[in-house]
This record gives sequence, structure tokens and C-alpha cells, in this order.
Amino acid sequence: MSTILENRISPEQRFAKRDKTEYHVFSHCIEDASTIEKWVGITRPKNVLIDPKTYETLRNNRIEWKFDDENTIVAVVIKDSAFKGAGEVKD
Repeated sequence: MSTILENRISPEQRFAKRDKTEYHVFSHCIEDASTIEKWVGITRPKNVLIDPKTYETLRNNRIEWKFDDENTIVAVVIKDSAFKGAGEVKD
């Protein structure tokens, strides 16, 4: 069973740049990226900044980022998840 978590960050805030590195921005629980004081950075397979609560949800899970036609992260799939919450789908 897999779980899909949608990106709740508003579309105009889904990219950020730190130093010379560009990042995708993702959160399954926060809509306004400017309210997050401390970000967690992921560098593989894509550079992604996520809020600490989302990080805790995703850590130690196999995940797959889902992109739209404009190469923006719209969701993440937690593979073979025991996570119980909204967005559950069966394979």
C-alpha cells in the first residue's frame, strides 16, 4: 500500500535558491513557505527543502517525488507505507 501526500505550498513558492543551489520546496502540512523558520534540505535524488514536520513523516520511508508538466513537485508517494492518513491508495 502506498500513501500520496500533496504539496500544500502555494505554487509561486515552490522554488527557492540558497547560495547558488536551486531547490524545490515541499510541505504536506504548510501552505505559506514564509512561515517556516527552519528548513530541512534533501539533496538526493533532487534538491528539496521541506519543513521539519514533513521531514519526520517522510524519513525512513521509500519515497517517489511526483512532478507536473512544469517540473514542479506536486506530491510525494510513500511506498509500502504503514502511514495512516489522508491520501491512502492501493497499488
